[in-house]
Amino acid sequence: MEDWERGRGASLGLNSYAGVHLYYNLGIEGKSMGESGKRWTVNDRDSNPIYLTEEQWKHITDPDNHPEMADYESQLKVTVQKGHRRQEPLNPRKYRYTHQFDELPEDFNHIVAIALFGFDVDDEGETIANNFIATAFMKHVRAKGDEE
Repeated sequence: MEDWERGRGASLGLNSYAGVHLYYNLGIEGKSMGESGKRWTVNDRDSNPIYLTEEQWKHITDPDNHPEMADYESQLKVTVQKGHRRQEPLNPRKYRYTHQFDELPEDFNHIVAIALFGFDVDDEGETIANNFIATAFMKHVRAKGDEE
């Protein structure tokens, strides 16, 4: 289980306004993830803004996690921008983006990015998207009909 799944990376908050529940992501010491060191933001194919923080990039490239991703940050951006998106059935806030690349290390042909979608409230009280990459990794995906 990843740290963010255990609630260490980003926990889920809940506020109610006039009977409407707004879910938002909390970061370190109650700061919204939007305030905690965005590395970059890109839009997916459906124009959803998704960002990566310095903290999550360090988590992804940590020697105990996915250090092979360190030289493939630009491919991670492309994965979010152009990749196939699938919503996880048991967590509707969680999306899996996948994209095929030819230039990955041997035994890998796809990058997978896991993004969590949520909302935050800006300084003017407006609801804004707060979608961020929780983790990313490389994977080998066999083409249909291929045999090993």
